[in-house]
Amino acid sequence: MAAQFDLRGKVALVTGASSGIGRATALALARNGAAVVLSYLSNDRGVTEAVAEIQAMRRNASAVRADVTRPADVARLVEEAKQNFGRVDILVNNAGSIVKLASIEECSAELWDAVIAVNLKSVFLCSQAVIPQMKQQQSGRIINLSSLVAASGGRGTVLAYAAAKGAVNTFTKGLANELGEYKITVNAVAPGIILTPFHDKFSHPERLQEIIAATPLRRAGTPEEVAELIAYLSSDEAGFITGEIFSIDGGR
Repeated sequence: MAAQFDLRGKVALVTGASSGIGRATALALARNGAAVVLSYLSNDRGVTEAVAEIQAMRRNASAVRADVTRPADVARLVEEAKQNFGRVDILVNNAGSIVKLASIEECSAELWDAVIAVNLKSVFLCSQAVIPQMKQQQSGRIINLSSLVAASGGRGTVLAYAAAKGAVNTFTKGLANELGEYKITVNAVAPGIILTPFHDKFSHPERLQEIIAATPLRRAGTPEEVAELIAYLSSDEAGFITGEIFSIDGGR
C-alpha cells in the first residue's frame, strides 16, 4: 500500500505495537515516512518481526519493552524514544485488553483495577509523559484507541472494559480542550469488530458471526483499515480536527 500522508521527519510512539491494530499502525506510520518506537510487553517475536518489516522499508524503528500501567516504565519508554530519535511527535495509545470476561457480580476489585489500568491509566500516563515536549515544540498528535462498546456498554461480561473506554472518550475531549492552544490535537478511534488476536481470545465465534451479520457492511474490519485512519489523524491534513471520537465499525 502506497504512502498517502507525509510523515517524514516525524517520530511516532505506538503502545501495544507487537500485534493487531498496534502493529498495523506502526507499519502504516512508517510507510508514510515516520520513525517509529514500538512499545510492547511480552510478544517478543511479534515486535521483532514488526521492527524488521519497518526497517525493510528503509525506515527507522526501535522496540522498547514497557508496562504502560507503571509510571517508571512509561518515563523510561519516552526517554528511550527521545534518546533514539530526538523527540516524539505522534503518540498512539493503543495498549489495552478486556483482561478477563466477567459479569459485574463476578468482577473482583482486582480485575476491575487491572482493566482500568491497562485501558485508561496507560492513556493518562503516556499522554502526560509526552506533553511537556509537545508543548515546547508547539505541535503534536495524540490518538487514543477507544471502542464501540464505550457507547453501547457492551454485553454483560465486558462492563469494566466498556467503562474504561467510555472514560477514554471523555479524557480525549478534555485533553483536547487543555492542549489546543499548544497546537496539539487529541482524538480517539473507536473500532467495532476488527479481525485481530484480541477477538480470538475474548469473542465466541458464534457471537462474532452474529455481530458481523448485524453490521451494515456485513463484514469485519481489518487492522490496516484502522491504521490508515490513525495515519490520517497523525498528519498535517488533520490539523484542524481535535476532541473527536471516530467510529470505524462498518456502520454499527
